[in-house]
Amino acid sequence: MARAPAPRLVQGLPVWHSREREGYWNPEYGEVELPEGWVFLPSGDAFVTRQAKKGPHWVLLKRRKGYTATLGVFCPEESVQQAEAKAAETEGSRAARREVGKRTRARAEERYRAELEQEILAFLEFAPEHALLAREIAKGAAARATPVGSGRVGRTRTLPLSKRAEFAARAYIRHKHTNYEADLWRASGENPTVDLDPRDPLYREIKGEAQRAVDRFLAEHRG
Repeated sequence: MARAPAPRLVQGLPVWHSREREGYWNPEYGEVELPEGWVFLPSGDAFVTRQAKKGPHWVLLKRRKGYTATLGVFCPEESVQQAEAKAAETEGSRAARREVGKRTRARAEERYRAELEQEILAFLEFAPEHALLAREIAKGAAARATPVGSGRVGRTRTLPLSKRAEFAARAYIRHKHTNYEADLWRASGENPTVDLDPRDPLYREIKGEAQRAVDRFLAEHRG
C-alpha cells in the first residue's frame, strides 16, 4: 500500500495549535513539525496570502464557537517575500481596479434603491393628495432597507421585489408613523440599552398593535 505523503509536502495542510505540547497538530498526521525556513503569514492582506498560497503552505486554524477561523498560513519565507514584492509592484493597477469596482457597485446600488422605491410607491397606492408623503416614505424605506451587510429585508434575494417593498414600507411606517418606538421605550423602563425579547408576550403585544396601526395608516392614506 502506498505511503501517505510527508506532511510538509501536503499543499494546504490544515493544522491547529497542539494541546499536548508546543507545536502543531493535524487530524491525519498527529503532531507535525514546522518545516525549516517556514514563517507564519497572518490573515489580513488577501492578495499577499493568495500569492503565498500558490506554493507549499499549511493553513493554521482555530476552533471558535460555532465556526472554524483561519488565522493565517505557514509557508517558506521566500514565498512571503515574493508575495509582498508582487503586491508592491501591482498596487497601482489593483487600486485602479478597486476604484472601478467601487463605482460599479455604487451605481448598481443606486439603481436597486430606485427600483425598490418605485415598487414601494406601487405598494402604497396612496391617494393623489398624499403623493408627497408617499414619495417621502418610499425614499426613506428604500434607504433604510438596503444598506449592504445590514441583513435588512432589502438585502434578501429570497423574496420577490414586491414583498421586499411591502415589508420595507411597513417597517418604515411602523417606526416613523406609529407609537411603536415610544411603546418599546416605555416597556424597557425608558432604558435604551434594554431590548425586549421577541418572544416576550409584551413585545408581541406592542408589535401586534403597531402592525394594526400600520394597517390603519395605509387605509387612511389610500382612501
